[in-house]
Amino acid sequence: MKLLSSQLQFLALAIMIMTASAAMAQGGYVAPMSLDEAINNPSIRDNKVRSSVSNYQMKQAKILLEDRNLIVETMRNKEVIVISIPADLLFEPNETELSDDASDVLERFRGFLRTPDFYRMALAMYHDDSCSNSFSRQLTDKRVQSVYDWFALYSGANYVSTFSFGNTNFLKPNNSIQNRRLNRRLEIYLIPGNAMIDQAKRNLLK
Repeated sequence: MKLLSSQLQFLALAIMIMTASAAMAQGGYVAPMSLDEAINNPSIRDNKVRSSVSNYQMKQAKILLEDRNLIVETMRNKEVIVISIPADLLFEPNETELSDDASDVLERFRGFLRTPDFYRMALAMYHDDSCSNSFSRQLTDKRVQSVYDWFALYSGANYVSTFSFGNTNFLKPNNSIQNRRLNRRLEIYLIPGNAMIDQAKRNLLK
């Protein structure tokens, strides 16, 4: 028992060291523990800066709205963009590996991660109620990891966090094929990072 306890303590210490090292490599960024924490950080207190960021984000949202496959909204006083993508544009039914066409859908989001900490991206995956709770959660766990891995491979994912919600938080009642399709989705949250906020403070955000 003592040996097992020592091993667990060593493992916990190793995880703490790796987490701290990753945070230092990312300029102090630590992955949020919840989606709410991701959405609300970093917060913007100055009204002028908030207005500048909101105006910039609204411009980006209008561009994204040109794709009719996406549901695009804003939140947090229009500072955060939320994009909902039907899961069938990214995955075959009940599959967890990205489909051949998924890169075409995700490609347009790579640019948001080009400048370190200009954006922070949160990925949230959902399913409908057609499967058991445990299967749905496993499915969304693996699917959101596949999306994260794609960003890590093609653009870097230092400021990307992932969340899996299984068959919860439905957009619509699960009483039609179309509603179920909307509930099976990936949500991408584009959250202003410190680099964007800094540009807004210096009146450089256009």
